[in-house]
Amino acid sequence: MDLARPHSPLSRPAAWTLSIGFAALLALPTLDWALAIDPTPPPQENRVLAPPAPLPGAFAELLTWPGRYESWFRDHFGLRSTLIAWHSLVMLDVLGVSPSKDVLIGKDGWLYLGADKNVNAYRCMYPYTEAELKILQAELERKAAWLAKRGIAYVNVWAPIKANIYPEFLPAGLRKLDQPCRLQQWHAHMRKHTKVAVVDLTAALLRAKAAAPPELLYFKTDTHWNPRGAWAGYRALVLELQHLGPKFRAVVPGRVTFEDYSDKGGDLARLLDMAERYRAMVPWQKIAGSGIRSVPAPVDRGKSVVVQAFECATCGPGKAVMIHDSFGNHIRTYLAESFGRLVSVEFGPWDEALIEQEKPDVVIEVHLERQLSP
Repeated sequence: MDLARPHSPLSRPAAWTLSIGFAALLALPTLDWALAIDPTPPPQENRVLAPPAPLPGAFAELLTWPGRYESWFRDHFGLRSTLIAWHSLVMLDVLGVSPSKDVLIGKDGWLYLGADKNVNAYRCMYPYTEAELKILQAELERKAAWLAKRGIAYVNVWAPIKANIYPEFLPAGLRKLDQPCRLQQWHAHMRKHTKVAVVDLTAALLRAKAAAPPELLYFKTDTHWNPRGAWAGYRALVLELQHLGPKFRAVVPGRVTFEDYSDKGGDLARLLDMAERYRAMVPWQKIAGSGIRSVPAPVDRGKSVVVQAFECATCGPGKAVMIHDSFGNHIRTYLAESFGRLVSVEFGPWDEALIEQEKPDVVIEVHLERQLSP
């Protein structure tokens, strides 16, 4: 018995057009992979993409090759940039949720880092035990004693996360627990039990936030404080550095001015692949009569540690080594104006060899509050 062919509502030309279009859509990713035709800029993911997986040359490599190839393919398949951009738009504009687990969508265009360490730091999830604080105190005093034997001062500085300065723009439902946060515990314990200079910049930044006229101290779409926030932190740090006498020369406030300009969104907007969408006015500092010049770094610690050196013939005659995370970058500008030589070590560990080589007058550590989270 013959079966009747189903009747198509499309004309034959329309059916052919649909079939060809469907086949073209299937072929586009392969075409982009071969010819790089995707017009969308690649997303800025704050990570290194997986490298190519060459064909295995030994049996041991054969066992791991499928996993390495899969990692490479996930990071390089055709039309990846466009598909990621579309995904971000659908998640944010249609579903109303963040396209990235690492970004919290706050109120009035504010973005916050949603990584566990950051959220835990804000919510005070894991208070220190007394035993833990004593261990940290011993390590802090070890560093200070090692430096003191060499005639070097030491200052340990902590910057607060954005959520603790601007909690009013956080997503609804994110609340602190009724227990102390680690930075509060750290600062109170060290002030009570040791003479090492420990600085918590939270109070200074809250005072600056409350000053008139109100000015933003953190970028709305970036993890970090902006140059105005770093300036408020620097002015508080000056109180701990003045004991250095003529070897430290504080930047006079009248020399510092700020200009606002339009820029793309910061690191959190880039994680959403929406830097242009979150464009805003951001500040940059101008220091009158700046004499800073960049000079060759004294050491090379590899790609993961950034070592930079700055000299200033018109600044104070002292020397400093600054060990810091990315929050140290903006405050470094002001510190470089305060010493004749400043060596900056970003993302590096405590570096006794470099300190002995430089023979500074002071070592300054600057870290973000979330680094205290487990």
